[in-house]
Amino acid sequence: MNEFNDNRQVYSDSIRGTYVIFPLKYESSLNLTELTIDGAENADFSSYDMSDILARRCRKENGFVRRYILNSCIDDVHFSDGKILAVNESQLYVFNNKIAFFTVLVTYDNADAGYIDKLINPGYVQNYNRSFEENVIKAVSNISIGGVSNIFRLYVDDMKLAVKETYLFNVALVSRRFNELETIERITFNEHKLIDISRDFSDPSEKDIAYTYGAKDINMCSYRWGACITSQSISYVYATDDMTAENVVGQSRDDVFLTMLVLHQKSTCMLVNEGIQNTLIDNKRQSLKYFRKVKMLKKEALEFRASGTLAPSQVSRWNNVCETYRCLLAVNGIDEALEEIEQKVELIRDEQERKSSDMQNYVATVIAVFGLISIVASVLSIVDLVNSGSTDIVAALGVSCIGVVLFVFSWLILMLKK
Repeated sequence: MNEFNDNRQVYSDSIRGTYVIFPLKYESSLNLTELTIDGAENADFSSYDMSDILARRCRKENGFVRRYILNSCIDDVHFSDGKILAVNESQLYVFNNKIAFFTVLVTYDNADAGYIDKLINPGYVQNYNRSFEENVIKAVSNISIGGVSNIFRLYVDDMKLAVKETYLFNVALVSRRFNELETIERITFNEHKLIDISRDFSDPSEKDIAYTYGAKDINMCSYRWGACITSQSISYVYATDDMTAENVVGQSRDDVFLTMLVLHQKSTCMLVNEGIQNTLIDNKRQSLKYFRKVKMLKKEALEFRASGTLAPSQVSRWNNVCETYRCLLAVNGIDEALEEIEQKVELIRDEQERKSSDMQNYVATVIAVFGLISIVASVLSIVDLVNSGSTDIVAALGVSCIGVVLFVFSWLILMLKK
């Protein structure tokens, strides 16, 4: 028996949805405990999937992250042949370290999956739907706080690459549970490729892929959900009786937030690495401003490593949710990025210690010079007392000055060689 082939019509009738996730950044200092977005609905985080430590951290009063539902923010997606795909929801996730995410949920029938492929056009730089990109850019710039807009901006500088820098969260609702894990893998892989999930398709060239699944129900002896995880997308399939576009939101809300936690860490790693790299190649390395910037970056990197990351065991009480989170971290290279940050922090620490040592040597040398001058002055005073008016004073003064000058020049040459 081949479950996938036997149920292809069931999968062909699925309801699909894709969250297009745009990474943002902002420069303003925002107090997330009191933040209100104009015309947006605040959506608190509450889920039985969350661990207690994560639930407490995401409370409004802790100011770690806020989520907002934006009403009528993005128009439906129109295509040149007259096809229209509905935009069901737009959300804004704001984190406390000047990183945010703007999500657009597009829902569609399985038969229309090809339109999402045209919209995103993964793997290619061509953009076949500029209007969607322009609408998103306009919507992001129009997000306002207290009447002030242009607070958030896309992470990418080239607006023509706005869609290319997105992360996709794909959802498929089917009406039948799964008996075989292979069936889940084939369906979610097709989701990842943005094609009909009932299609017989494979691509052995893709290596950075991980799969996770819900636990098998001991009474029904079947699985309800599974996911395909890659560095560009995560694709879930859920078995449910409610085959509606509205249920796409209900089924995926907690899993979307789980993905946001990982994307937040990924974006933070990129920003911290970029800041450290730009600072280390700064030509003005002797300036006080440079040392202050190095100290600030070092503090930021250490604080993020200490409190900005979450171990898989800290995110959920359910093992399969923790495993999904663990795979998201691995596939997106978060551990490697954190290791790179730690290495650069060590470089900063070594450089600060070297500069501190040089400064100590400089101070010690200055003290030694003044000490030498004091000794010379004392010697001259003694000579003056013994041979008052004698030419010996002039000779001693000349020899002493020459000695001091030679000492200072030799120290300067030594410092320049460093």
